Amino acid sequence: MLIFALILATPTPLTEIHQRDISCVVEIAILANAQKRGVASGADVQVKGRRWAGIVGDRIIFETRQPRELVAVAMTEAAQARAARKVDTATVADCARQMNKELAIADAADLPLPKPVKL
Repeated sequence: MLIFALILATPTPLTEIHQRDISCVVEIAILANAQKRGVASGADVQVKGRRWAGIVGDRIIFETRQPRELVAVAMTEAAQARAARKVDTATVADCARQMNKELAIADAADLPLPKPVKL
């Protein structure tokens, strides 16, 4: 039983999906920063991006059982790697779509259940 508990508690490495999600959080953060400075237009992603970054971070922590600090380091490293590349508008648009989709799912999960209907 102890071995089973240890296996469940063992952290797993970040998958490609986790790394993609972290990269998207970085892209949205860069866009939000540009919007804050007034040099980027489009739908405001500052508030939604901050909320989504928390959702992604929590999901990665839960799925990998990595400490929060390690996920934060992964996000920082992704941001540093991203600083060397030019803006790819297609990637930013894909990340914004993913963010909006996941936030809509989170919003739907937070809705109260409908009241029972008497027949």
